[in-house]
Amino acid sequence: MVNFNFLQQLKDKKSLWISVTFYFFCALLIIVFFTYFIIVFKVYLQNKEINELDSRIATYGLSQQKIYEKRVLDYKKKINDYSFIISNQKISSNVFAFIEARTLPNVWFSSFNMSKSTNEIKLSGESENMETLGRQVRVFEKSNDYISSINVSSLEIQTTGKTNFILSFYLKPEIFSYSQ
Repeated sequence: MVNFNFLQQLKDKKSLWISVTFYFFCALLIIVFFTYFIIVFKVYLQNKEINELDSRIATYGLSQQKIYEKRVLDYKKKINDYSFIISNQKISSNVFAFIEARTLPNVWFSSFNMSKSTNEIKLSGESENMETLGRQVRVFEKSNDYISSINVSSLEIQTTGKTNFILSFYLKPEIFSYSQ
């Protein structure tokens, strides 16, 4: 037969450290709840005080001041919007000035195509001879601060010695930024 008296003795005999631990954690839980409610109450009081100060500040401003403040804030918003638009704008006129400054006198361009997405430019033109075309290509190649690559395609030499050509080159994004 099994002796169950042993289990009954364990049940009746309570350990001191289990009771101390239980009461310690109960006290800690009560302290945590009490602290939480104190903090919530202080936040409520601070928000109430802030709202009172805001209402007092609102009563001190004159109606004319409020109108001026609104107008200034509207202008500030418009300036910020305009600045955002300008900073993201590509300036194509720099490209025309760049090409004009680097075009030799004996070279004529008759067609201009520019891809905004790839920054590629195709110029169709004519030069008085092949040597002039070579010099023109070298002038563009020396402008490596704005041109990343250059290519001559569709080269045709006429019986008069003049050459028809198409120049393709890729521009670096710096050429589109605003500079004085």
